Amino acid sequence: MSSVDFGKEYRDLWPAERLSLPRENAEKVGALRDAMSSQLNRPYNRRWWRNAVRLPVFSERDFRIRDGIVCFGENLDPHPGEMRVLRAALEDLKSWRKGPFSYAGIEVDAEWRSDIKWRRVMELAQPHIRGSRIADVGCNNLYYMYRMLEHEPSLVIGCEPVERYFFYYYLNRKFYRDSRLGFELFGVDDLALYGPFFDLIFFMGVLYHRRHPLMALENLAAAMRPGAHLVVETAGIPGGDESCLFPGKRYMKAPGWWFLPTVKALKNMLERSGFEKVRIHEAFPMTRTEQRKTEWVDTQSLESFLDPRDPGRTVEGYPAPLRIYASAFRRP
Repeated sequence: MSSVDFGKEYRDLWPAERLSLPRENAEKVGALRDAMSSQLNRPYNRRWWRNAVRLPVFSERDFRIRDGIVCFGENLDPHPGEMRVLRAALEDLKSWRKGPFSYAGIEVDAEWRSDIKWRRVMELAQPHIRGSRIADVGCNNLYYMYRMLEHEPSLVIGCEPVERYFFYYYLNRKFYRDSRLGFELFGVDDLALYGPFFDLIFFMGVLYHRRHPLMALENLAAAMRPGAHLVVETAGIPGGDESCLFPGKRYMKAPGWWFLPTVKALKNMLERSGFEKVRIHEAFPMTRTEQRKTEWVDTQSLESFLDPRDPGRTVEGYPAPLRIYASAFRRP
């Protein structure tokens, strides 16, 4: 076992008092944080931190964005032993879903070209980032949170209820620490604990994984100030009607796909969950340019999920997913 108490690291790095929440909300958020922190030291999680704990704190300020790559440690020259441990720590965290990243010259080419998605998202979000309190709900390995820093938010909280993603945050802090960044082991269903707090929420790649999508959207609305901005990116299906695909046991070879809306259905879902001024910005099929298998991915990727004879359908015979980008505002 590690001598590091990750539960304490988690609690100390992001104390609830920093949020200046009303007392009742702060107590609820703090209680949930305490409950979640107890899970981080479980032996099951050793795979994620077994090498990361051996790394020194290289720097606290060595971070930049280069051609869409989140780069840590570009000004460092770790000795060979440190580089071996660093590579091992990065490989422990496979599969890398979002990226690209670079760590002291080790290039991590993730499954998703998230820099491509970020360019689209910025067309929706850029005017609303500066000075805002932001939640990235379903932040995965925090790629988008580091991209947000380019636009001077006052606060960015990444939310992921899976312990593994805390260890990306832990590793990154070996290179860069920023008081504006926080990480919570919370899911979308926990956001309402904050009360009306956030100015901007990113909700990307999550909605279709929720068993109760309207409840998820309502919890987002409860965590947003009136007039706050929501950016949604989700999988959906083609069609001009107001319907959702509810697949059988699997979709794209996975059981965790639930409701895939058409564009009109997504608009209705948002409007009936506390949002207004809904705009659908884009809806298009995914391609292997944006999602593909790399050496940093030890599972299958898009090319294995689509019918090789008809890329417009999944291997199960369902319509292949569209990626839909939308924005909306919290209703007063």
